[in-house]
Amino acid sequence: MTHLSAREKFVIAAGGALVFVFLTVQFFYLPLVDRKQALERILAAEQDAAVQMADLRDRYLAAVRNMDSGQTFLAARPREFTLFSFLDSQAEKSGVKKNIEYMRPFSQDTDDGPYRVSKVRLKLNNLYLTDFIDFLTGVETADSGVVVTSLSLVRTKDPAALLEVVLEAQTLMHKEPQ
Repeated sequence: MTHLSAREKFVIAAGGALVFVFLTVQFFYLPLVDRKQALERILAAEQDAAVQMADLRDRYLAAVRNMDSGQTFLAARPREFTLFSFLDSQAEKSGVKKNIEYMRPFSQDTDDGPYRVSKVRLKLNNLYLTDFIDFLTGVETADSGVVVTSLSLVRTKDPAALLEVVLEAQTLMHKEPQ
C-alpha cells in the first residue's frame, strides 16, 4: 500500500484539496459573510436611530423656540387678557358674532411651571366661507399667542352653501397666584 500509482496520488491530492477548500469555505468564508451581513444590519439600524435622534433633537429645539416665543407673547400681552374675550372681539371684528351658537371655555394646568393652557371651543352656524376666513385670519395673525388646535367644517344642507364650524383655540396663560 505504500506504493501508489500516479493516478491514485492525483486522486488523493485532489480529494484532499477538495476537503481543504470545503473546510475553508465552511468554517472561514461563510462565517465571515454572515458576520458582515449582521454588521451591515446593525449599521443600518444605528443609522436609522441616528436619523431619528437628529429629528427628535430638531423637534425639541423647535419646541424650545416656540416656548420662548410663547413667553414673549405672554410678556407682551396685558395681564387681564382672556382667550374668551379675545375670540369674542375677533368674532365681532369679522362680523360673525351673530353666527355663534356657543363658546365653551375650559382650562388645564400644566404639570410644572407657572402656566396653564386656556382653551375655548366655539361653534358657528350658517356662516359664509369668506366670513369664516376673515375670522380665522384675525385669530391666527394677531400677536397674542392664540393657536387653533382643532377645526371642523361641515356644509349645511341649505342651498346657499353655508358652513357649520366647530373650532377649538388655545393659548398659554399665567396661573393665578394661590
